[in-house]
Amino acid sequence: MASRAPYETYELKRARTAFWTYVGIGVGVMTVAWTWMGFATLEEITEQGKAEAAGTTMAGFAALIGGVPLVVAHLIGLSLLLRAGWRWWRGEGLICGLGATAVVSLIGFGVAQILFGGQVLAR
Repeated sequence: MASRAPYETYELKRARTAFWTYVGIGVGVMTVAWTWMGFATLEEITEQGKAEAAGTTMAGFAALIGGVPLVVAHLIGLSLLLRAGWRWWRGEGLICGLGATAVVSLIGFGVAQILFGGQVLAR
């Protein structure tokens, strides 16, 4: 007797749709987050001369203004993808959620690197 594919319930279809929707939205969100990090890094580098002339420094500006939103975006994306992955695939879904977050972040980082000529994290 041949085995049949498991019956897919409405709940599983919703979880699968949510997972891939989050991945699609995540590409745009991570691109914006990495681009914001690039702008913060550029601001820190270009304003350092003025800051030194005023007796202060821009050190840490990029980490605070660009890094914190970047970390928050990753945590939100990771939590959404882990939850949706768990609902769809259970144990393997956690690995898929983690992997999807990494891939989406790398895509966003790559786009930002192209926009900033490879200087997103320059010092």
